[in-house]
Amino acid sequence: MKNISANILVFFYCNALILSACFAQETQLKAGGPVPLWKKAEIFQQDMEERFLLDGQALCKLVLPQKNRPLSYNMPDNAYMTGIYVGTLSMKYQVTKDEKDKERLLQSIKALNHLCRASGVDGLLARAVIPVDTTWKDDGIWRPTPDGKYLWRGDVSSDQVDGVMFGFSWAYETIQDENVRKEIAKDVTGIVEHILRNDLKIIDADGKPTTWGKYFPAYTLIEPLNALLWLQALKIANQVSGDDKYAEIYKKYAIELKYAERAIQARRNLDPMRKGFVNHSDDVLFFLGIEPLLRLEQDPQIREYYRKSLKHAWEGSPPFPGLKPEANPLYSFLSAKYLGDHSEVENAIKTLIWFPFSIKWNKDTIKKYEQQHGIQLTWDVQSPEPEKNKPIPIDRRENTWSTWVQDPYLSPGDPMQDSPVEYNGHDYLLGYWLGVYYGFIDREK
Repeated sequence: MKNISANILVFFYCNALILSACFAQETQLKAGGPVPLWKKAEIFQQDMEERFLLDGQALCKLVLPQKNRPLSYNMPDNAYMTGIYVGTLSMKYQVTKDEKDKERLLQSIKALNHLCRASGVDGLLARAVIPVDTTWKDDGIWRPTPDGKYLWRGDVSSDQVDGVMFGFSWAYETIQDENVRKEIAKDVTGIVEHILRNDLKIIDADGKPTTWGKYFPAYTLIEPLNALLWLQALKIANQVSGDDKYAEIYKKYAIELKYAERAIQARRNLDPMRKGFVNHSDDVLFFLGIEPLLRLEQDPQIREYYRKSLKHAWEGSPPFPGLKPEANPLYSFLSAKYLGDHSEVENAIKTLIWFPFSIKWNKDTIKKYEQQHGIQLTWDVQSPEPEKNKPIPIDRRENTWSTWVQDPYLSPGDPMQDSPVEYNGHDYLLGYWLGVYYGFIDREK
């Protein structure tokens, strides 16, 4: 009887804790001010699934309907976006162990497989793939797939490959199904082999090199970021295939051809106040490239090059600052994990707290989700006034397709200003789930 009574007490105690937590969450939701991080992630995930996925492929920009123009999507970076989304879902599933998250992940892995094969040219990735009857707005070159059912966008860049490799690396680590892993290996090695047989260039369907698909030694002297991205692709090819061939090629480029040393300068640390001197879109590419290298590399000599590269990007080159002052969750969490510098974790979390829905959506969309969830999704600016020549907090910036690509030093904008284009919340989701996966964010807050 004593054991039964004790069990009953434990049962009621546990349920009381659950009810207390739920009550606290509901109170926080109704109190006004920024929405809790977990709830914000839930709403951005819902919107991604309802408006920005095409059979698992992540769509970039929703062009709203206007007079004489229907709703359409602008899709120059779907492969990149889908790779980021697959990586994010992998982190999420590893945390939640929710079968629905696994199903979402598997669907988007298949979308990546499709993007890798739609061109009909071995190893030639497509930037985007759409059914032939889809309405879209895009100025790229589109060609029919071999079966005539889809159109695919050409001129793939190292940016797209970078995002796809990032996603495949995380997916391979997350999904244990050997059939899924086999398809991942086929696509990753296919892309790498295409580049190898074309003298370290991506060759489009017209037989010409794509604009930004270059990894050969002379080019990496001009653009050291691509030295890092080529090492990322080779390392992941070895990860997913287990083929020592790719390990040998990787080591050749890393050490003999000095790509790992060159990669230390992958992030240009220049004066952020001079427009165009810092390309913040490259900062995301750098993150997608170096994260798998830091996660996978075991060789102390090569690994040290990557630590130096991250440290150079993080701390800057005096007198020019690096990424450290920007309160960017991707780099704050990455530097805490791999450099042991936890100094900006709190500010990174503040960025996610202040991250406004209005930086992505117009007022009508926000109102729709407010009605669905019964909570307020807009709030007053929470951040302090930015100092001169300092990064502008995220709730004081204009709307954008990617907050981590956005230059935080530009003049403040009005995120509540409606735009003819709306965007998905992939950037928030990546920052949030990276923080949760690394243990810097409590899922209950």
